[in-house]
This record gives sequence, structure tokens and C-alpha cells, in this order.
Amino acid sequence: MTRKLRTADERRDDVVAAALTAFARAGYFGANTTEIAHDAGISQAYLYRLYRNKEELFVACIEAAKQKFVDQVNTIVAQAPGGESVGQALRRAAVTPVPGHAAEAASLMLHAVAAAHIEPIGSAVRECYRSQFDRLIGLGASEHDVRAYLAWSQYANAMRAAGLDAASADARDRSLIPALRDNGSTD
Repeated sequence: MTRKLRTADERRDDVVAAALTAFARAGYFGANTTEIAHDAGISQAYLYRLYRNKEELFVACIEAAKQKFVDQVNTIVAQAPGGESVGQALRRAAVTPVPGHAAEAASLMLHAVAAAHIEPIGSAVRECYRSQFDRLIGLGASEHDVRAYLAWSQYANAMRAAGLDAASADARDRSLIPALRDNGSTD
């Protein structure tokens, strides 16, 4: 049996995938690079050959999350019912639970904001939001729609991270989850 060696780029992808999961779960301060290396199937020493430090690895995860957001927006726009504007599609998406990998990316970004006082993490967070804003404007959304989408989706992600969702048995919990009104606005 011949063993195929993986390239450094393939290993970086493995490390980012493992790190994104770890950082989404435990945050920048709680994630452990030894565990990330183990989950990626490499040694911690090799992890530090691929990424000089934990900050550089976290920034790579922010970049991966940004790509997941691009993919998610592409899906939102592509699946928008006929006649629905980009802004309406974004408002609908802001209050809709996000699927697996996008939820992990959203959780990572909550932790990234908490660690934004550390550079270069802060720069990467700002650039992620700037690029989302610019991309959505480029797709035809208004500045108001983009700000509303970013605000509502961030709030909804925070509530989901806290364990709240629209299916909660507690009406007080359900009331904290934003919903789409019949007129297309979020409450």
C-alpha cells in the first residue's frame, strides 16, 4: 500500500478546518493549539511551521469564515423567490437558522469580535465585515438593508449561541429570537 503525502497547503486546510471548529466552540482564548494539531493529524511543532503563532492561525480561520459567508450569501441570492430583492432575501436570511458550517463560522465571528483587541485579529475582523458590506452593496442591497442584515444576523447568532431558538418551550426565550414580519421587515 502506497501512502500519499499531503502538501503543506493541504495540511493548512486540515489545520484551519480543525481550528475553526475549536475556535468556534471555545473561542480564541479557550482553544488549545495542541488539541487543534491533534485533530488535524499533525504535531504541534508542525502546526507552528505552518502558522507562526495562534493569532496567525485565528486570522486564517476568520478568512475561512469569510468565505463561508460568501458561499452563504450566494446561496441566499440564488434561492431567492422570483421578485424578491436582495434586501428582502437578506432580511429573510437574517432570521433563518444558518446551516452547519455557516453556523460554525458565525460562532467563530462572535469569538473573533471578543478577541478583536488583539492585532492582527482586530484588523481581520474589520476587513471581514467591510468585505461583506461591500459585496452585499455590489449585489444590489441598500446600505440600510446591509446594516440591518449584519445587525440582525449577529444578534440571532448570539441568541443561538446562548442556546435560544424559536422552538424553545419558554415563550420568553422565543420572544428573544427575531422573526420576519408579513411586510418583510424584521421585528
